[in-house]
Amino acid sequence: MSVQRSFAQIFRPGFLSGSRGFASKAAGGSSSNTKDSAGRRLGVKKFGGKLVRPGHILVRQRGTKFHPGLNVGMGKDHTLFSLIEGKVKFSRTFRPEVPNQRARLRKFVNVLPLDQYDQLPKESIETAYASRQRIRKNNLEMKGKQREARLKIKKEKLDLIERHAAEHKAEREARVEAFKKRMQSQGVGISA
Repeated sequence: MSVQRSFAQIFRPGFLSGSRGFASKAAGGSSSNTKDSAGRRLGVKKFGGKLVRPGHILVRQRGTKFHPGLNVGMGKDHTLFSLIEGKVKFSRTFRPEVPNQRARLRKFVNVLPLDQYDQLPKESIETAYASRQRIRKNNLEMKGKQREARLKIKKEKLDLIERHAAEHKAEREARVEAFKKRMQSQGVGISA
């Protein structure tokens, strides 16, 4: 199997010595993690006290960081929008029965008609500090109650285990006695 080569190939510079020439282009390096998407422009669009008309967007968000309150609708992407003409008012409610700490304090966006704007109850517009203090206090109380409940359950389990063990021991002793009597009635001697 002979390979025929042309005269130009054989006498090309560097062919016989096996060396190659230098690259005429620099090698291009590869890069990764260079793509980035534009920000989604989320957040509150109309703050408290602002006048809004029906359809005005109040908050753009992912999930329900803010919940729809009075006269506010929510789109499928959790966008909150005004249903009536009025002023924006933010409020919050505290729900101590909710186990999740972050979900206990729920923030609402309301749109109130101009004549009712100052009539929202004061207790629903708590300061952040007072809310946090109340949350901390309730957390401590709930932790204490949960600890007591866990200890009570643990004690009940231990009592149940001891009761089962005692019943099992009595059953076993009764079976052993019955077996001994049966063996004695058949004339088989059993040594203890």
